[in-house]
Amino acid sequence: MKLLCVLVLLALGRPAAGSIEGMKRLYKHMFGNYSTKIRPLYNQSKHVDVHSRFNLVAITKIDQVRQIFHSNVWMNLTWQDEFLTWKPEDYSGIKSIHPPLTDIWRPKLIIPVSLEDRDVFKDETSSITVYSDGTVTWFPGANFATDCKLDLTLFPFDVQTCQFRFLPSSYESNELKMVSSLIYANTQSYTENGEWSLSGSRAYSIERTFVDSTFSFLHVDIHLERRPMFFVLNVIIPVVVLSFLNIFVFSLPCDCGEKVSYAITCLLALTVFMSIVSGLLPKSSDNIPMVTMYLTCLLCISVLSVVATILIVMKDHAKATKTDQLSPLFVIPRFCSLSFPGSRRKVMDQVQLDSKTGGSAGNGNPTDQVREGWSSPGGYCVTADSLCMVTFTALWIVVSLGFLVQITK
Repeated sequence: MKLLCVLVLLALGRPAAGSIEGMKRLYKHMFGNYSTKIRPLYNQSKHVDVHSRFNLVAITKIDQVRQIFHSNVWMNLTWQDEFLTWKPEDYSGIKSIHPPLTDIWRPKLIIPVSLEDRDVFKDETSSITVYSDGTVTWFPGANFATDCKLDLTLFPFDVQTCQFRFLPSSYESNELKMVSSLIYANTQSYTENGEWSLSGSRAYSIERTFVDSTFSFLHVDIHLERRPMFFVLNVIIPVVVLSFLNIFVFSLPCDCGEKVSYAITCLLALTVFMSIVSGLLPKSSDNIPMVTMYLTCLLCISVLSVVATILIVMKDHAKATKTDQLSPLFVIPRFCSLSFPGSRRKVMDQVQLDSKTGGSAGNGNPTDQVREGWSSPGGYCVTADSLCMVTFTALWIVVSLGFLVQITK
């Protein structure tokens, strides 16, 4: 019984020992005279085809102020190494090996538009596999920080395209060519981003000539669409509501004491929101966002409403004290005292009885006489307020509809 167990263990141990010996012989045979400085071709006049597959894992961040695209990417690179071929039956049935990255030739790829280290695949921990027919597969990965020119004209309803460009360093197109295995970026392991949605992608290879040298590039275009709901709910809707409330300053009576302060409060609120928006946008004049122009127009309307409110209050005060001719420092527009159909209001003129003339008999104006177009002390100029309210409402509607039309084009 003991002899049988020993024979079984020996039988099981021989393939393992043979496999280890086969692996040692294979590495010695393959890498004995192997050089990582020579392209893996017996005919050096040919070019190496590097088939690539771009795998987008996640969009880490898009810095739209600095216009930087941060992403997590894995690449699947495949090529033929004519120096690393063997027959599996000669080496204990071994069909693939995993040599160290430093022991094998690899295409050194750089990203010309990278804002950090251009050699993005210098990590020595990525896996590489060599098969018996000479096929080599390499899975490098990195966190990229690339330049991405953003067109924020339709912010926050914009659609952007960020591009990756991979260039094999030190090799021209007649020595190495990049070939895209897919016509799009692989997003099977993609993690959704809360601010941006991935609307599409495109992968292709192209050759470009610089001076007298032609290089093969791998281009990957990533099409992104912004999720605008956060910005709409937190900025645009509050701004629209505040600008609409600003118009109702002309419905307040002058004697309430809050007419001017109400208009200035709305102006300050719009200024705060405009500063928030400017902090989210790049400091560039290449393309002015429509939302910035819209906020500027609303800010101008608010400023004009404050000026009109001050003039109305001054005119009302001049009428109340009958010192219209004693205000030479300000030019009060004439329309403040004009009357318009449908906007006139009859105000009872409370006349103080003169003790010497006996009341209304002295001046011929009874206490219930109606005077039109002038307000009594403590009243307000209805004509000017009505005109301003209609004018600013029409102006607000035109500006808001224009912004909506431009955004939805």
